[in-house]
Amino acid sequence: MIVAALQPGYLPWAGYFNLMKRADLFVIEDSLQYTKQDWRNRNRIRTREGSALLTVPVRKGAVTDRINEVLIDNRQPWGRRHWSLIEQNYAKAPFWVQYKEFLRESYAREWDRLVDLDVWFAAFLAEAFGIRTPVRLLSEIPVVFGPDKTKSLVDLTRAVGADAFLEGSSGQDFIEPRQFEAAGLGIVFQEYECRPYRQRYEPFVSHLSALDLLLNEGPEGGALI
Repeated sequence: MIVAALQPGYLPWAGYFNLMKRADLFVIEDSLQYTKQDWRNRNRIRTREGSALLTVPVRKGAVTDRINEVLIDNRQPWGRRHWSLIEQNYAKAPFWVQYKEFLRESYAREWDRLVDLDVWFAAFLAEAFGIRTPVRLLSEIPVVFGPDKTKSLVDLTRAVGADAFLEGSSGQDFIEPRQFEAAGLGIVFQEYECRPYRQRYEPFVSHLSALDLLLNEGPEGGALI
């Protein structure tokens, strides 16, 4: 059994779902410390000019805030703005009609916690692409993450009864494979390249939210993940 884990992200890119697709269990690291200027609360969509950054405003909190404690700043009309930008740029996309009502209703809701918004859209995109990997929250697993990142992931792998851990490609900069070997566990690093697909404008822009892939390619876009 292979387990993968990532922090929640807002409308994640395709690589996020590639990791989920390749794992037997996917853990959303909702209880780790929130990092500012990161993908927890923002992502990019395609526009005629290139791309636009959609950012969910969050309330200022303590520096020790965990991701699942971060609250959205609903004093700002971010939902209306995001919906408007998505509608403007994808109203003529091939699969817009199929998903527009879900998106409209999602943005009409008032979300309190950022993690709930992130998990909601991640579940929607995973299902749309036909990814059926079970998902658990880190906060619901009896494991404590400490300063040693590799040890924390070894402990997580053991806690869920997995044999190996699937890590993103950037993890090669900090993961110590020997700790996994000493624990009798495997460690695998993701190798994912965003392949071109049809977009409404040219040239192709990579590393956008997977929403762009879905609205342009529909469920068949899952084959590119």
